[in-house]
Amino acid sequence: MANVQDIRRRIKSVKNTQQVTKAMKMISAVKLRKTQERLLALRPYSTKLDEVVRHVVGRLRAVPTLQPGPVAQAFLAPREEKNIHLVLVASDKGLCGGFNANVLREAQAFLRDCPSHVAHFQAIGKRSIEWARKRQLKANGEHTGLAVTELKQVASEIAAQAAEQYEKGEIDALYVVFNYFQSAVAQVPMVMRVFPVEIEPHVEFRAETPHLLEPDPNEVLEHLLPLYIETELLRCLLESSTSEHGARMAAMDKASSNAEEMIAKLTLNMNKIRQASITNQIIEIVSGANA
Repeated sequence: MANVQDIRRRIKSVKNTQQVTKAMKMISAVKLRKTQERLLALRPYSTKLDEVVRHVVGRLRAVPTLQPGPVAQAFLAPREEKNIHLVLVASDKGLCGGFNANVLREAQAFLRDCPSHVAHFQAIGKRSIEWARKRQLKANGEHTGLAVTELKQVASEIAAQAAEQYEKGEIDALYVVFNYFQSAVAQVPMVMRVFPVEIEPHVEFRAETPHLLEPDPNEVLEHLLPLYIETELLRCLLESSTSEHGARMAAMDKASSNAEEMIAKLTLNMNKIRQASITNQIIEIVSGANA
């Protein structure tokens, strides 16, 4: 049975751990606020850009005399997905609950059910790199230690690379596996096909105000593709980064609460031992006096 001194040492150790978890929670809360502001500012832009792309595709369908370029063909008649470019987004560090486990499980399920060959693989975060190496999946690009200000550059590089690969016929689609941010306590792992976009053949997109597209919808769509892919990739990276900070903040808050409960239990146990010791001493004194 532990004595009072041992329990005091345990209480001190738990309090030190609690100070660390509280500090990590505060740091994650600050980072969460910064990334969430960027994400909420980007989401409307991403949604509107998607509407513009779909509208241009609708205009292109309405002009059968235009010869569609390689990008337009991707929207109007997507190729069979034999080779794909896959981007897996995880974190560099742990202590963030099920953030990494959930997204890596989603990636594993995607690879198991996907009949296509992963011709190009991008690993973002140390956890995704470790996951790929364990499964002998060669990464064409690895990114670690990314700050929120560096995400745009990474998204631009991957977008330009994917667009070039598609035009050369090296890939037929671009997929991203990431955590979608719903709230600080809810992150949903998901797989998104960034390109080509699924557009129903019979659906027509009409804008409230007609737009003049110069020189023609085909040329506009050719220039919109890199921007569209870059924006979607940047949004996925921001979703994952925001989800990571939210998950870590929630995990550290739970850890701090558990430490508080453990301190209370240890303190109660220590007081019981002290009370029992005092009671025994009183009994010994009374017994000695009676003798």
